[in-house]
Amino acid sequence: MKAGSENKLCPSSTCHSGALLLGVVNGDQKVSLLTTPIPVNDEFVEKVNAAGDPERRFRFASKCAKNGCAQWTGSSCGIMDELAAANHLLEVINEQLPDCAIRPTCRWYSQDGAMACMICPYVVTQSEKPVPVSIEAQP
Repeated sequence: MKAGSENKLCPSSTCHSGALLLGVVNGDQKVSLLTTPIPVNDEFVEKVNAAGDPERRFRFASKCAKNGCAQWTGSSCGIMDELAAANHLLEVINEQLPDCAIRPTCRWYSQDGAMACMICPYVVTQSEKPVPVSIEAQP
């Protein structure tokens, strides 16, 4: 694990006050990341929960809980481990990484580098767990 791993952000958090709104899920189920994440407050949480499961419509980031998260393997995020394994043939081209405001502190990026960035826009979080996707077959 890289230095500074104690201050990492989970890019697939739940909607709660204090989280950051990281992106919006488009109709094609691809996440458009915001240029600047927006802090989530109680009013936002109330409004988006009233309209249904916010994690299916938005992506949130918050401090990586490590051992406090069911996805933590003891040394890494099991979600990105699973997604990286499902996309092991993905060609990673660093120059084509999507813009990301949290990359310097992102748990997934610290774990799998550019591959995590290529996979990230295709992850739609659900309250219980992101759905593993393979982007290799997508155009």
